[in-house]
Amino acid sequence: MGVLRRAATPPGPITDLFDRLHELHLRAGEPGLRQIAGDIGTGVVSHATVHTAFTGPRVPKWGYLELIVEALGGDPALFHRLWLAARQAERTGGPAPAPPALVRETAAWICTNVLTGHGGEVTGVAFSPNGRLVATVSADMSVRLWNTHDGTPYGAPMTGHRGPVWGVAFSPAGRVLATASVDTTVRLWDPATATALPVPPLEHDGYAVAVAFSLHGRTLVTGGGDALVRVWDVGGEVSLRSVLAGHTGAINDLAVSPRGWIASSGTDGDVRLWHAGDGEPAGHRLAGHPASMACLAFSPDGRTLAAGADDGTVHGWTIATRTPVREPWTAHESPVWGIAFVEPATLVTAGRDHTARLWDCATGAAAGPPLSGHEDALTHVAVSPAGTLLATASDDGTARLWRPAPAVA
Repeated sequence: MGVLRRAATPPGPITDLFDRLHELHLRAGEPGLRQIAGDIGTGVVSHATVHTAFTGPRVPKWGYLELIVEALGGDPALFHRLWLAARQAERTGGPAPAPPALVRETAAWICTNVLTGHGGEVTGVAFSPNGRLVATVSADMSVRLWNTHDGTPYGAPMTGHRGPVWGVAFSPAGRVLATASVDTTVRLWDPATATALPVPPLEHDGYAVAVAFSLHGRTLVTGGGDALVRVWDVGGEVSLRSVLAGHTGAINDLAVSPRGWIASSGTDGDVRLWHAGDGEPAGHRLAGHPASMACLAFSPDGRTLAAGADDGTVHGWTIATRTPVREPWTAHESPVWGIAFVEPATLVTAGRDHTARLWDCATGAAAGPPLSGHEDALTHVAVSPAGTLLATASDDGTARLWRPAPAVA
């Protein structure tokens, strides 16, 4: 199917709704309009109605949009919030008030499930695009999948790596899981069957630690101990497209924005931004920090990049201008090894001080009490696509799932 082109709309809630719908379509593998209509049900929605919902310029009826979102594996609650704001903007002809925050009246989060079973430190965690599964990787060389609704295992542990596994990422459509290991390889798995895909491991010249997929899922970015960022084509036959050089120390983390930028952080204290298409650096490096830059995350809208450092500080940049959002602030009195956006303005960090913490990205102010309970240092944190579930990984051999605490009357 060709690229869906929507009518131009000014920045605001209507544009936000259409952008998120197109991102969801990409994550689902860009199914055709007739296929989407067929998945909803014969005679329920026509392909013309689906086309209108994607291309605008008017905001679609909620009943149709809800069916399309469900067919693409998206979160109806999230899209209903976006739809309400867009509908009000359309009726008034101006911007609408910001929709309610995903975090309820209280900013506290509670642990609802402790995921146990690994025989070593849990070093990475990632949610599937539909939020129904969470993957964990460990120093015990295994990869595990869990049901997020109750924390039970999904399938058998996946084995094949010959060293500790550090990096993990789902493809946007959820059909591929990539893992990076000290054994110098990146391996690809089928999460539906919890088995390895029939492709050779992707080889590195040193340990592999970081993996990230592009929004359309046809590009995989990997990095590790050799200070290089590798860009792979994985849409068909797997092949190495390019190698990006610039860091002078090992790669610690990678992230790919919804808008196509590749970000990399390293032990050299650098954060670098690259053009996803040609691999050329986008301007100068964003940071040259005295401490190792340990982790990275783009905001859901791709406009902000955040990084955590080994000296406990958090840094943020506006991608459009390549300028800092604000001065770095101290988030933990220990290295920050995990960082993720709960929503465009709220960050969660995972520290070696055994806690995760929430922050207002613009002000650096705490956005809730610490998440405590792990018995050892945290290694990673992830946020579900809907922003209503957190996962933390720890050296204590467990991962934990967290949900917003019930509001207090």
